Amino acid sequence: MSKARSLLIDISPLRESAPFRRIFVARLISLIGIGLLLVSVPVQMYDLTKSSAQVGAATAVTGITTFVGMLVGGSLADRFDRKRLILIGRSGAALSFAGLAINAFGLIAGTPSVAVLYGLAGIDGLIGALSTSALMAAVPTLIPRDQLVAVGALSALTVRIGSAVSPGIAGFIIAGAGVEWAYVIAACLATTTVLILTGLPAMPPTAPVVGHTPPTPPTGTEPAAPQAKTSLVRFIVGQRVVAGVMIVGVLAMLGAGIVALLPALVAERFDSDARATGLLYAAVAAGAMVAALTSGWLSAVQRPGVVLVSALTLTFVVQILFGLAPIIWLALALLVVIGFIEAIQEVLRYAIIQHHTPGPLLGRVNGIWMAQEVGGVTVGAVVAGAFGTIWVASEAIIYYGIVMVVLSAIAALTLRSLAGVRKEPAVQETSVS
Repeated sequence: MSKARSLLIDISPLRESAPFRRIFVARLISLIGIGLLLVSVPVQMYDLTKSSAQVGAATAVTGITTFVGMLVGGSLADRFDRKRLILIGRSGAALSFAGLAINAFGLIAGTPSVAVLYGLAGIDGLIGALSTSALMAAVPTLIPRDQLVAVGALSALTVRIGSAVSPGIAGFIIAGAGVEWAYVIAACLATTTVLILTGLPAMPPTAPVVGHTPPTPPTGTEPAAPQAKTSLVRFIVGQRVVAGVMIVGVLAMLGAGIVALLPALVAERFDSDARATGLLYAAVAAGAMVAALTSGWLSAVQRPGVVLVSALTLTFVVQILFGLAPIIWLALALLVVIGFIEAIQEVLRYAIIQHHTPGPLLGRVNGIWMAQEVGGVTVGAVVAGAFGTIWVASEAIIYYGIVMVVLSAIAALTLRSLAGVRKEPAVQETSVS
């Protein structure tokens, strides 16, 4: 029984911290609402314009504003109370969702407006990212450092549940009641998150990371400058562990760009079967969910940096095998493995970054981390697509995987700071309740 418990996801942060329970529930609800929009906006845009280019442009607008919002939100989270920013962001999201509903009902211009749809989709990406950056910065000030791996796993699980459940919910709502009611429900969900998060304690940027004690300066020396005034660039360059995790994260996101080659692979090897395409896309998410649910062992890893870099390289090796897979069931199994290993990386990247970043810099560091992940996937898809213009899909996946193995090997040899990261003993400290 004890072995089973050590394998399953660690839910101790949920048991021990009332503020984290609020954040967990609110984030899960928020992700479902965002998932409704990820389906509803493209569906409505295509209905209005009959143009796939317009659908892609609307998606790009949301992606760009999300990228900007993460950077801006991270900076604001290091200057202002993070609870206030979270509430402003979630309230703004509720209003933008309501605006999308009003536009869909034709109450603004007498008929749904494409321009309004673009504008509100962009605003939602911007303001939603602002609240996400503040929320990510706040969590390490509520949870002991030895529980950050568990927090990372719970965070990964909420993302996977939201991405798995919300598209299906959106499809049923749109088919049964219309896209406008999907927006209404999203607005109601966002309002619910505001009510839940109102109960959070104040979370100023000067709040210490739980379990982190700044080093005492030597006798006779001047006190160190406040961390709030620390240069972000100087910190990232000087803190080689954080810089190393950022680089590993970029490589991981670049590798994830092979999803752009899946439709062509299905056409090449699996007779353009749409069912195969859907299963291939779902397989990665399924593997990641299994990894999150069985992530209890990660808290006991003594050298998380070594495991992180090893998992990065292993992911690309499995990608090469995926490109070689001649039958659908083997291809699906390999994608499940890829999703599993990617989720392990995600949990470890989260824990290491939060663990090595001081409280006053958490907003900006998390903002950059999340922004580079969003940008990395986009760039990876473009690069993988370019490989697909040179070779057939299966060969493009293999060659792209080889390139990424080489890059990950170079990272493993040069990022020596990650090899030195070790698990710290648990702190005897209770979390905020």
